[in-house]
Amino acid sequence: MNRNLIKILAIFALVTGLASCSVYKYVPEGHYLLSKVDVTSDDKTVSDLSKYRNLSYQMPNLRWFGMFRFPLRLYSFTGTRAGEAPVIYDPLLSEATCVDMKRSLMNAGYLNADVSYTTKNRRKPKTKLSFNLQPGKMFIVDTIRITVQDGELERIINENSGQTLLVRGMNLDASVLNDERNRIVGLARKYGYYRFNRDYISFVADTVKGSDKVGLNMIVAAESVDDDGTVHPHRRYTIASVDYYLSDKNGNTPGSDMPARIDTCESFRLIYPGKDSRPALRPRIIDIHSFLRQGMEYDSDSISQTYMSLSRLGILKYSNVSFEDVPGQDNRLKANVLMVSLPKHSFSFEVEGTNTAGDLGAAASMSFTDRNLFRGSEQLTVKLRGAYESISNLPGYSGDTYIEYGLETNLDFPEFLAPFMSQELQRRSQATSRFSLKINAQRRPEFQKTIFSTGWSYMWGDAWQKSHQLDVVDLNYLVVPWISDHFRSEYLNQITSARSILKYNYEDLLITKLGYTFYYSSSRINAVDPFRFSVRVGVETSGNMLSLLSEPLGFEKNDNNQYKVFGVAFAQYAKHDFSFTANWRLDRTNNLVAHLEWGVAVPYGNSTSLPFEKRYFSGGANSVRGWSVRELGPGTYHGDDKVIDYIKQSGDIKLGASVEYRSKLFWKVNGAAFVDAGNIWTIRDYVEQPGGVFGFDTFYKQIAVSYGLGLRFDFGVLVLRLDGGMKAYNPSGTTFYKRLPLVHPSMNRDFAFHLAVGYPF
Repeated sequence: MNRNLIKILAIFALVTGLASCSVYKYVPEGHYLLSKVDVTSDDKTVSDLSKYRNLSYQMPNLRWFGMFRFPLRLYSFTGTRAGEAPVIYDPLLSEATCVDMKRSLMNAGYLNADVSYTTKNRRKPKTKLSFNLQPGKMFIVDTIRITVQDGELERIINENSGQTLLVRGMNLDASVLNDERNRIVGLARKYGYYRFNRDYISFVADTVKGSDKVGLNMIVAAESVDDDGTVHPHRRYTIASVDYYLSDKNGNTPGSDMPARIDTCESFRLIYPGKDSRPALRPRIIDIHSFLRQGMEYDSDSISQTYMSLSRLGILKYSNVSFEDVPGQDNRLKANVLMVSLPKHSFSFEVEGTNTAGDLGAAASMSFTDRNLFRGSEQLTVKLRGAYESISNLPGYSGDTYIEYGLETNLDFPEFLAPFMSQELQRRSQATSRFSLKINAQRRPEFQKTIFSTGWSYMWGDAWQKSHQLDVVDLNYLVVPWISDHFRSEYLNQITSARSILKYNYEDLLITKLGYTFYYSSSRINAVDPFRFSVRVGVETSGNMLSLLSEPLGFEKNDNNQYKVFGVAFAQYAKHDFSFTANWRLDRTNNLVAHLEWGVAVPYGNSTSLPFEKRYFSGGANSVRGWSVRELGPGTYHGDDKVIDYIKQSGDIKLGASVEYRSKLFWKVNGAAFVDAGNIWTIRDYVEQPGGVFGFDTFYKQIAVSYGLGLRFDFGVLVLRLDGGMKAYNPSGTTFYKRLPLVHPSMNRDFAFHLAVGYPF
C-alpha cells in the first residue's frame, strides 16, 4: 500500500476517534460539564466585562483557537492518560464568584451593586453559567479634602498637587484611590521619608442617603501622636555612607568567612575579596553607574536609577541595595550595595539548518565572550560563523556549492564614550557605546564576494520601554574579487543599461551609513495588559558627505559616471523603515496579534540602484509565509533563472501586514493561524525586473496574500517555530488558477514550510 495513503488513513482514524469519543464520558452521574461562562450587565456603563469574567473560579475546558475542545476529547479518548479532565460545574464556586464580582463593582464606585447567576442545563449533561451584574448607581466624588498632619509633608504634597489623580466629578473608584496612595508614598520617599508607607494614608467617603454624591477626605497621618496631642512628624533621612560589596568571579562576596580589601573613593567605599589584588570593576565605572552619594538625602528615584544602571553592566549577575540605621545617629542611613559577578568568560555554539528555495544546507557558529575586558564591564564578543549549502540546477558552472564564512567582533562600553563628557553627564546618559568589526566572505560557483564592515554606535534608553540607537559611523566595503567567465559572458556582458541592478551589485562598492532607530513598547514590567503595542522607526542615509566633497576635492569618476574614493565608487541613498505590532489578549489562552510594516529606500546622486545588502525582499518565515525566502516580487515579476533571482527578487519599497491568532494547545506548545499580505517594488523601471516598478494605481492589485497554520514550542528562553503557509493570491500568476490558488491550491506549487527561532513579530 502507498505510504502516503497509509499516513492519510492513520490521521483520518485518529481524528475520527477523537471526534466520536464523548466528552461526557468522565462526567459523574448527576453532575454537569461546564460548557460556557458568560457575564452580562443591566447597565451599559459597566466597561470591560472580560475583567469580571476572569474573576470566575471556574472556566470551561480549553478550546483550541476558541473552538475545538481537543484536550478534553484526548482525555476521554486515552482514558485519563493525556489531555485535560472535564471541568465539573460547582455551585459553591459560583456563589464565591458572585461575592468577588460584587466586591469588584463596589471598588469601581457602584456601592449598591449586586450580582446573581443562573445556569442553563441542556439535554446533555452540560450547563452554561451566566453571571448578571446589577451595578446600581455610580457614586461620584463631589468634594475633596486633604488632611495632612505633618506640616513639611503637607508642603511637599501641595507643591506637587498638579499630579494628583483626585478630581471633582471622578467615579469613586478604589483603584484610583490606590494609585493616589502609591503616588503620595513615592513622593514622600523621593523627598527623604525612608520609613513612610501606605499605612499612613487613609480615605474617608461621606455619603448622603438618597444621593450619589460623595465627599472624599484623604488623611495623611503623622508618624505618631502622643496622648496629649503632640504631633511627631515623619523623619527625613540622609545617607551617611555608601559601601559597595563586589563578589569575585565565583560569586563569593567579602564577609566574615572571607577577608576583604577596601578601596576608599570620594563618595563611597568599594569592598572586595582580599585574595584579589584589585577589584574586578574599576571604581570609576561603579561611580558612573551609581546614583547614591554620601551625604545626599534619601531618594527612592536614585535607588531605582542605580538598579537600572547597574543592570546594564554585563559582568554583574544581579545587584541589591539595602539600608541600615547608623548606630547613635538619628535620621542617618548606611547604604549597602551588593554586586554579584558572572564568570568573566563564556563560550557558545549554535547549529542551524537552512533551506533556500529548496537548496538544503547547514550553518554553525561559535562565540566567545569576555564580559569584563578592561575591568569596566566592557563586553567583547567574537563570533565565527560558517555555512554550507548545496546548489542545484546551475548549468555551465563547475561548482555546485555555496560556502560562507565570517568573523564578527563587537566591543561594548557601558558608557557614552565621547570627549569632554563629565562623569555626571555619563551617569545621566545611561548609554552604551559599541565598536564593531566584521568580515564576511561568500564563495559561489558564479562569483566570490567579501564584505568588510566597521562601525561606531551609541545605544541608550529613557526607560526600559524606550530605546534609541545612533549609528555614527558604519562603513561597509564590498569587494567582488572573482566572477566566473560563464556568469560574466551570459549575464553581465549582455547588459548595456546604466541602471542595471545586476552590474551594480557585482562591482566593488563603499557604503558610509549614518542612521538612527527608535523603539517603543507599551508593555510594563510584570503586567498582563489586555492590549499592548510596540513601534519601531528607523532612518539612514549614505554617501551625502562624500558627495558634497567629491567636486571640491576633485574625486575621479568611473565609466558609470560615479565618483570614486580610493578607486571605489560609493553608494548614496536614503532609507526609512517603520513597523507596528499590536497584541490583544482575548482570554487566558488566546491572543490576537496584528503587524504592519513598510520601508522605502531611494537611491540618488552617486547611485542609480540600491546596494543589494540594503534592498528589501519578501517571502520567508518573517514575511508573507506562502512564499519561501526571497521568492516574492517585486510587483508582478516572476523569476525563472535560479542563478540570479536572489538578486532580481529584491526591491526599493516594502509593504507587509499580518494577522495571527495565537492559542495555547498543551504543555509548552502553542498554535497559530495566520493571514499574511505584502510585496516589494522598485522605484525605477529596471530592465531585469519587468513588472516590478511601484505605481499608485497598480500596487494594491499586486499585494500577495497567504494563509496558514503553525506550531510554537515555547521553552522560555527559546521559541522554536514551525509554520506552513499556502498562497491565496499570487500577483505574478500567469493563469487564473496560478493567480488565485485559493480556488485551486496545489501543495507542490503553493505551499511553503518554515522552521525558525522566535516569533515572526
